[in-house]
Amino acid sequence: MMLSNITVPLLGLVDTAVLGHLDNPSYLAGVALSTTLFTSVFWLFGFLRMGTCGMTAQAVGGQNTPRILELLMSAGWFGVVMGAALIALSGLWMPLGLELLAGEPTTNTELASALHQDQSRVLIQAQLYADWRILGAPFVLLNYCLIGWFVGRQNTRVPLMMLVTANLINIAMDLLLVIHFQMGVEGVAIATLCADVSSVVLGLFFVARYYRHEFPLLQHILPHWPTVREMMQVNRYIFVRTGTLLLTFAFFTAQGARLGEEFLAANAVLLTFLLLISNALDGFAHGAEALVGEACGQKNHAQVKRVIQVSLLWSAVSAGLLIVTFGVGGAWLISLLTDLESVRSLASGYLIWLVLMPLISVWCYTFDGIFIGSTKVRAMQNIMLVSTFGIFLPMIWAIEQLEKSSWIASSEEANHLLWLAMTLFMLSRSVGMALCSRHYSHKKSWF
Repeated sequence: MMLSNITVPLLGLVDTAVLGHLDNPSYLAGVALSTTLFTSVFWLFGFLRMGTCGMTAQAVGGQNTPRILELLMSAGWFGVVMGAALIALSGLWMPLGLELLAGEPTTNTELASALHQDQSRVLIQAQLYADWRILGAPFVLLNYCLIGWFVGRQNTRVPLMMLVTANLINIAMDLLLVIHFQMGVEGVAIATLCADVSSVVLGLFFVARYYRHEFPLLQHILPHWPTVREMMQVNRYIFVRTGTLLLTFAFFTAQGARLGEEFLAANAVLLTFLLLISNALDGFAHGAEALVGEACGQKNHAQVKRVIQVSLLWSAVSAGLLIVTFGVGGAWLISLLTDLESVRSLASGYLIWLVLMPLISVWCYTFDGIFIGSTKVRAMQNIMLVSTFGIFLPMIWAIEQLEKSSWIASSEEANHLLWLAMTLFMLSRSVGMALCSRHYSHKKSWF
């Protein structure tokens, strides 16, 4: 599962590396802006993966085969319908979202005109990317359902094959369309679209190949409405939690955009690494989802406790390896993603935050999987709300006030404070879920 998750940000890494070697940072910044928007909108439906995984794992633990199929079909149809709705309404939400993420120019009158020109170039590139990327919405959401379902069944080999195939296709198409045909950001978007479609096709192939003997597939092709309602009751908390998380990253990107396209591009490079960290550490989270869910389906509290202990132990070991990796080779990794010296220099100046991040964030990633597998999603939602509205957003407000009052002398200092806000946000989530986990274990109330 760790191998599967590491392949997810490789899509972004390849896109960043290809665009980072072009001659203008507006290409990289534009795709960063548009990608943030699509990540935010798509991952609002992340409950299609998380909820499907947890509920499927519990059905596996309870040996309820008909319910396993009902969960896949119900989640899958919901994802396709929501994806089609996103396409139909894209003319309304895409331009508005890009404008909001671009942010307002700095109040410094000497820089306002230059930054306005920067943002105009960035928005043009972002819209070019978005016009193609939106066509993949149904495939992205269906992909969430398939991956969650396979992980819930503890078949993590298929998600690995799906994601590796998608990445290979994305790399090949990037090289063909961007490097050979010089299609710029449109080529990157088309490559990502092809990768999403290929992943879904392969996933459906493995559903038919591995599980057709367990149930008559054609008799259950339509969604099971009672199951849909049940999933919505559970997933409403995941929806709010995910929306709040994405609000945090959207604010982070927008604040970087206010500082100029070079800061936006530098933060995009570092956020790509942060995505790599989170996906690597989420490997244990996804394993915990499946194993905790199965144990809850069996009503086995001792097994739940064992899974938690092992997951936390190996998550900590993996976090240590990531700290060493970024501490030793961080500057070299940045140089692989961009040839732009200004962007490279800025990103290197904030590398220390990436070195610290695995140690701080590893716990919230692993506990996410534990809480999803046990469907303790209301507590997970509440902790996210406290971390965002009690820690992160007040710090963003404070940074803006310090800028207005000239207490912050430079954009570099403002960006350091922005990364401090993100770090404290992750720490708050880790502490909150650790305390809740201790309470559930003490009271033996995981299920």
